[in-house]
Amino acid sequence: MGEATVTKRERTRDSLLVAVQELLLDPEVTVLSVPQIVERAGVAQGTFYNYFQSLGEAIEAVGVVALLEHARVLQTVIEGAADHTEVVARSAKQTLMMSSCQPHAGRLLFESGVPIDLLISGMRAHLLQDIAVGVDAGVFTVSDFQVVATIYVGTVVGASMDLYRGRLELDAIPAVVTHLLRLLGVNARKAERLAAVPQEFAPWRPFPLTLLGLE
Repeated sequence: MGEATVTKRERTRDSLLVAVQELLLDPEVTVLSVPQIVERAGVAQGTFYNYFQSLGEAIEAVGVVALLEHARVLQTVIEGAADHTEVVARSAKQTLMMSSCQPHAGRLLFESGVPIDLLISGMRAHLLQDIAVGVDAGVFTVSDFQVVATIYVGTVVGASMDLYRGRLELDAIPAVVTHLLRLLGVNARKAERLAAVPQEFAPWRPFPLTLLGLE
């Protein structure tokens, strides 16, 4: 979205989303409220309800912004991948590193009240597409897409939370990625080889994220 095409309404909504992020990431803010948000955004309280029906809806919208940023970064991470197995391996590593290498992202996803279903449904939809492409290409062997997607996404979310909480170290990621690739029917040797390839974390844009910058 170019600067010239951004409307006043879009800018106001974006300023509210930025304010929500700033408050959620402020360790001194223990309880988030609409008055805090509108004060930070510099708008009247009634303006908030022109864009969101509730505080929960605004928090969920911030989660959507975070997931869009993650998807944007993933596109750069998978560039040049040899096949779809490598695409999934790179995506899994980036996703698992995210919560510990990008602490603000981990805080938004695991401590801000963003519905965990939002993260799960977004990952699941993307994964089902990846599985279908991989099966068609002959690099994945999956008999039940839905069951495999459930186990895969559950593993990623659980491991990501453990990495964020410090219950897992970053050096555990190759083992997790190997397990994920094996779920997709990748042979053990190839799964271990791809999981062991060093990969640097691709950082997000600085917080607070602006939705306008994602267009």
